[in-house]
Amino acid sequence: MSNVIVTTGDLKQDYEILGPVYFQVSNKGLFGSALSNLKKKYVSEIKHMKNKGTMSADRADWGFLYGEWSVGQSDFESAFFIATEELKKRAEMVGADAIIAMRQDIDMDTNGFAYFYLQMYGTAVKLK
Repeated sequence: MSNVIVTTGDLKQDYEILGPVYFQVSNKGLFGSALSNLKKKYVSEIKHMKNKGTMSADRADWGFLYGEWSVGQSDFESAFFIATEELKKRAEMVGADAIIAMRQDIDMDTNGFAYFYLQMYGTAVKLK
């Protein structure tokens, strides 16, 4: 995992702004999604976090019993972790030490099959 600092606020340390960084992931895909492929890449980190209790354990999604279509709610936490790690990698590519003002947006697509799209972005900075 990356050592890049990520915060939803600001830092109390001087820095130089390098520019915006962005990452998007979705659970949409006919024979596999970007999210499922990335989950394979991060399987050991996710397992370790679940064992430590810093990430929720997997739960069955029983929404179909009530006539609800699941949009992959059980994947939100993994998607957030993966998106944060991938955002850090993009920040490292531009020489950043931190990402400030990180934000996320989750959009739902419930037409037919249900999917979600997670966008994450922030400002890459170099600490002085």
